[in-house]
Amino acid sequence: MLGHSEEGGTTADQSIPRRREYLFLLASRVVRSFAMSIVTVVLPLLVAERGLRPTAAGLVFTFASIGGAVILLSAGFLGDRYGRRPVLLAIAALAGIATVGFGLASNYLLLLLFAFIGALARGGVAGSGGAWGPFAPVEQPLIAEVVPRSARNEVFARMSLLGVLAGALGSLVAALPDVLQGVGITRAGGDAITLVLAGLAQLAAGLLVLPVREAPAVPAARIEGRRLSVKARRAVWRLSLTNSLNGFGAGFLGPFLTYWLHVRFGVGAAQLAMLFTVTNLVTALPYLGAARLAERVGSIPAILWTRLLGAAFTALLPFTPTFLWASIVYVLRMAFQMVANPIRQSFVLDLVEPEERGRLSSASSLPAQVTTSISPYLGGWLMESLDLMALPLELASAFQAANALLFAHFFRRAPDPAASKTD
Repeated sequence: MLGHSEEGGTTADQSIPRRREYLFLLASRVVRSFAMSIVTVVLPLLVAERGLRPTAAGLVFTFASIGGAVILLSAGFLGDRYGRRPVLLAIAALAGIATVGFGLASNYLLLLLFAFIGALARGGVAGSGGAWGPFAPVEQPLIAEVVPRSARNEVFARMSLLGVLAGALGSLVAALPDVLQGVGITRAGGDAITLVLAGLAQLAAGLLVLPVREAPAVPAARIEGRRLSVKARRAVWRLSLTNSLNGFGAGFLGPFLTYWLHVRFGVGAAQLAMLFTVTNLVTALPYLGAARLAERVGSIPAILWTRLLGAAFTALLPFTPTFLWASIVYVLRMAFQMVANPIRQSFVLDLVEPEERGRLSSASSLPAQVTTSISPYLGGWLMESLDLMALPLELASAFQAANALLFAHFFRRAPDPAASKTD
C-alpha cells in the first residue's frame, strides 16, 4: 500500500529528507492536473462550437502537438544546462497565457497560435494525474533529485493518485460553461471564464516550484558538447522507437477523443465533465497498488500487461452503441492504462545517470511528439473524408499495444528499481 513499508513500517513521506520541497512539487502536480482536466474537456468542445470540421479540428490538435514537441525538446536540454526549476516555471507561464488566449480568441489562426505556444491539451488526458506533457523532462528529474530511490515508486504513485483526484475536481469545473449559460451568460463567455480560471491555475502550478532547491546546473565541460553517454544513447534510441509508436496511437485519442464523443453521441460539456470526473476517481484506485504491483511481479510485466489490457478496451470503444457503454469501456481502459505510469516513470529514470535524465526524457520523447502531431490530422481526415469513425480508435489500440510489447522486449534485462529497497 502507499506510504507503508513492511520493513519497519516507514512511510514514504518519512523516508524523504527534503519533505518540504517534495510537498511543493506534489502541490504543483495537483494544481496542474486540475487545470489540465479543465482544458481537456473545454478546449475540444470550444473547437467544435466554432463550427470547425473534423480535419480543421485535427489541425488544431496537431499544432498543439508540434508546439509540445518544440517545448519538450528544449525543456530537457535547457533544464540540464541552466536548471529545471526556471524552465518549469517558463513552461507553466506559456501554458497559462495560451489557455487564456484560446478562451478569448475567435480567429482560427489565433486558435492555432495559442494551441502551439501552450502545447494545449497535451498531457491532460483523464486519469493521467498531470504526469505527462512537455514539462515532464524537467519535473521528473527534479522529483528524482528530491526523492530518494527507495521511495520513488511510492512517491510517483502518490503524486499520480492525488493528481487524478484533482483532475476529477477539474473535470467537474469543466461543466462551468453549461452552468453559466443557465444563468444568462453566453456560451462563448462561459468558455472564456472557464479557460481563464484554468490558465491562472497553470501559472500557479509553476510558481509552486519556486521553493524547491536543485543542484547546480551541469557545467558545460561535463556535458561534452551536449553529447550523451553511450549508455544514455542506447536508452534514447530504444525509448524513441517505443515512444513514437505510443505517440502515434495517442494522437488519435487525447483531446480528439473528446471531440469524437461529442460528434458520435452528441454529448456536451456537462456529460463529458461527469465522464472524466468518474474516470479520474476510478483511475485513482489502481495507483494505490502500483508500487506493490511492481514489487510483486516486476516493473516490466506490470507495464506490459496493464498496457495491453488498456489497448484491448480502446479497441472496443467504436463498437459501443451508447454514450453510457462508451463511458464504461473508456473508464476501464484508463484504469488499466494509467496504473503503469508511475512504474514506468521510476523505471526509466534509472536507465541513465542523474545529470542526463532531462536530456534523455527530451530526446526520447521527441519522436512521440512528432508522431502525435501527425495522427490528429489523419484521424480528422479519416472521419470527414472517408467517414471512418471507428478506424482512428482501432489504430490507437494497435499502436499502443505495439508500444507495450516493444518496451517489454527492449528493457526486459534492465535493472529494476522496484526490486531494490535501498538507494
